[in-house]
Amino acid sequence: MLTATQELSLSRSEAEDFLFRQSECIDTRDFASWIDLFTPDGIYWIPARLEDSDPKTQLSFMYDDVPSMVARCERLLDAGTAGQQPVTRSSHIVSNVRIAESSTQGEVVVKSRFHVTQFRRDVLKSYAGSYTHHLVATGEGIKIRSHRVDLIDCDGIHDAILQVYL
Repeated sequence: MLTATQELSLSRSEAEDFLFRQSECIDTRDFASWIDLFTPDGIYWIPARLEDSDPKTQLSFMYDDVPSMVARCERLLDAGTAGQQPVTRSSHIVSNVRIAESSTQGEVVVKSRFHVTQFRRDVLKSYAGSYTHHLVATGEGIKIRSHRVDLIDCDGIHDAILQVYL
């Protein structure tokens, strides 16, 4: 097990396995396990533009901290949530995983590409783009400090608000 002070060393294969596990949690709607992959100060961000760098001052499709993730996931799992009748199903494909850098703060930056298909109310929607994960070592293992999702069509017209995590 990793300790919080231990430097994180991660192979591409280990990073891939971690990202695959994260995707499986979302696809199986195991949101509690998914949220558990984040540090307490973890962030999930989908910026509205590829060049955006500050989610606190720039428009975002989604910008959630852990309490916001918990609240969103509780709504997604609530049988009374009209927007999830029937529930949204998803399938994540993650590829082109590479270790981009290791920082002096013990973070490892992992970049990858994704394609997500979501099905809800007889409609298939596709999302594609890139992920940037900042991973850190904790006493509980590898955790996500931040997860950025850059959509290839971020500047396109989006007819629905994203409800399920990409």
